[in-house]
Amino acid sequence: MNNHPIISILIPNYNRGELLRETLDSCLAQTYPHWEALVVDDGSDDSSDAVGREYAAKDQRITYEKRALTPSGAPACRNQAFQRSRGSYVIFLDSDDLLAPFCLEQRLDAIDKHPDNEFWVFPMLMFKDRPENGRYLWNKKTGKPDLNRFLELDAVWQTTGPIWKRQAVEEIGGFTPGLACWQDVDFHLKALTAGLRYEVFQDLKPDVYYRQHETGSISQHEISSPAKMISRKQIFVSNLHKFKQPLEESLKSSFRVFARNVTIGATKSLNFKIAREVMQQAARYKVFTAKDLMQFRVLGALFALRLNKIGFFHRRMNDFIVKGRTPASIGQFEYKPGKD
Repeated sequence: MNNHPIISILIPNYNRGELLRETLDSCLAQTYPHWEALVVDDGSDDSSDAVGREYAAKDQRITYEKRALTPSGAPACRNQAFQRSRGSYVIFLDSDDLLAPFCLEQRLDAIDKHPDNEFWVFPMLMFKDRPENGRYLWNKKTGKPDLNRFLELDAVWQTTGPIWKRQAVEEIGGFTPGLACWQDVDFHLKALTAGLRYEVFQDLKPDVYYRQHETGSISQHEISSPAKMISRKQIFVSNLHKFKQPLEESLKSSFRVFARNVTIGATKSLNFKIAREVMQQAARYKVFTAKDLMQFRVLGALFALRLNKIGFFHRRMNDFIVKGRTPASIGQFEYKPGKD
């Protein structure tokens, strides 16, 4: 390995000016000095421009620019930052998250010891107010293969968890433009289905801090918007088509969880066309049984007739929906710093 490889830290931003300041401060605090940070802004109308230009003037390793690629969104910003970058290794950092001061140094040490991988995954500490008050890590081991867990929407790691060889990002084509949600799930599924070599270093000290926002900050309308429903369907279908029939049973089981999540979400938001399309693909690949299809058709009819508001039907539907949810393990891995 080059004794001093450059690490590119790629940051998409939209209306997070003051949080972006904290994020860039965490880059400046790195004990490893050979890095560059590229911020691509997605048309912010807050203080982001002022903050980005201030930090670019403060340190030549920081670049701030506006998104030029289309369509809008974080994937285009990340792809543009990647195209402009020159590092041998790449980290995708969100503009509200923070790197621990030792992050780059710890990651390069792991790369030195395990050079044959194409990406390396590190622990992430979740926090709400201050990183030192964080109590939980993203995400615990369950014994299930990582590919299956991502297909079941139980993300084993988040966007900033890995560091990537530049060639690995090029091989999988970067982030999918236009996705309105689940962008990191899609990106990491690309890496796993491509068979990239990797290792998860869960026993190391967490070196990135993930900011948890208040759950009430996003409305139900935004969560179930048509654009997000279309993106979820797209990710499901594109991954399903990567595998030959017949699917092995473990994959079929994981895709069934994926399909149930997307179909239930589309049905609850009255996006019946998307629900039908997912059901058709799931049936084609024998992910859904005839019984599954019948249950979802009944569920769709109940929502279409607004019978979900009636107590008896509401309880029955809720029982069915709960059974289809992904078992969330995120946040269940308690951090015990005394063991580091």
